[in-house]
Amino acid sequence: MRRALGTFALLMTLLGGCASVPVKPVAAVSDPAPVEPVLTGWRATASATDRARIDALPGLWKQALGQIPARLRGKVTAEGALLEPAGALTLPELSPGNYLCRLIRLGGQRGYVSFKPDFCYITDEGEKRTFTKQTGTALPGGWLFADTDMRQVFLGTNRATAAGTAPPYGDDPSRDIAAVIERVAPFRWRMVVPHGSGGDVLDIYELVPIPPKVPGAGPVVAPSA
Repeated sequence: MRRALGTFALLMTLLGGCASVPVKPVAAVSDPAPVEPVLTGWRATASATDRARIDALPGLWKQALGQIPARLRGKVTAEGALLEPAGALTLPELSPGNYLCRLIRLGGQRGYVSFKPDFCYITDEGEKRTFTKQTGTALPGGWLFADTDMRQVFLGTNRATAAGTAPPYGDDPSRDIAAVIERVAPFRWRMVVPHGSGGDVLDIYELVPIPPKVPGAGPVVAPSA
């Protein structure tokens, strides 16, 4: 009996000692932080706002064309592939030279407005290609970036006057411009600007090369039979 009581007392002492040992809490394992994607090409230069605008172009095309009044739809149709969302062709790169650039505004209160052509030019500066609009009230200028085999991307700013100098892209977001360049026919391109400056949904510049003047050249005459 005494042996049993002694054994019981020893067991209770051991259990009491175990109960006094603090239990360390197990730290919760958190999920790893998401890794931000590395931006390349034009996306590395463009602001988040302009990246979103370019990505939203399919929906903006639908919105703009849906706001064309019935009385103006014939004019839109007459523009052909220029105003067709799926009108882009391969080989979108603009070659250096002078261009006629005609502005068309789609969507908004007026639906469709076409302006007389102005003058633009494309030139190379080092390894980069630039676009500059020389005449008119809207004077975008900036850089052309390769994107896909169907389009280039333009990132630039608006100049206040033809003689003025625009701030670099990103310095003044209110003057930044992002656009997509697409070829829609032989020797015919378009520059599509989402949310243009006139309160419209899209500003679309038609770009047509101006043939260089060759001194002494005359009209081609077909040989006689």
